[in-house]
Amino acid sequence: MDYWIDAAFSTGGLVGHLSYILLVVSMMMRDISVLRLFVIASALAGIAYDLFWLRNPVGVFWEGLLLLVNVVQLYLLWRKNRRAQFTPEEDRFISTRLMGLSPGRCRDFFDLGRWENLSTGTVLTRQNELPEFLTYLSEGTASITVNDQDVALVRAGHYIGEMSLLGDGNATATVVVSGPARVWRIEAEKIERLIQDRPNIANALKAGIAIDMRRKIVALNSAVTTSEP
Repeated sequence: MDYWIDAAFSTGGLVGHLSYILLVVSMMMRDISVLRLFVIASALAGIAYDLFWLRNPVGVFWEGLLLLVNVVQLYLLWRKNRRAQFTPEEDRFISTRLMGLSPGRCRDFFDLGRWENLSTGTVLTRQNELPEFLTYLSEGTASITVNDQDVALVRAGHYIGEMSLLGDGNATATVVVSGPARVWRIEAEKIERLIQDRPNIANALKAGIAIDMRRKIVALNSAVTTSEP
């Protein structure tokens, strides 16, 4: 028993513990880059333990392979971020609606949807129907109608259809482009897959939508206050 205790808390034993502790911690990381850094640190500690204390070539080989795979994956992520390029309108979108995402993930997000120029009268959502797209209004305006009554105007810099798509319900208003507009939009089906398969991007999208909703509420309150006698 004393032998096991001494071995567990010897220098070599502590290095072995460190390897597994770092591996466990890596599983708690949400950011894939940080996760891989912890796995690399774990593999280095494991190689040292297997090489200098256990004299275990099999362990050294597998820990080395784990190290190599994660170094390569980190390099690929770095290269993807390095190569990601954006238009000025995409840069504005990122700065206000996709904060915290790496350049590579932002590029993935934009590539899921498309930029379009829409003409006056284009319907973006219909009341009591599930929207086909999540739309971001980059330039132009759109009118909001409820029960055939005009109630508000959406200006550039806001999402349209976000509550229906993320809340799994029908649109509460009809939204129609009221002048030439520039938009980015993504199909509803892709939003569903994004939430399931790309949680980091989906969380950034939801955070941007929360910011957008706060700004809409502030603008609505300002409009109401201004209209009061």
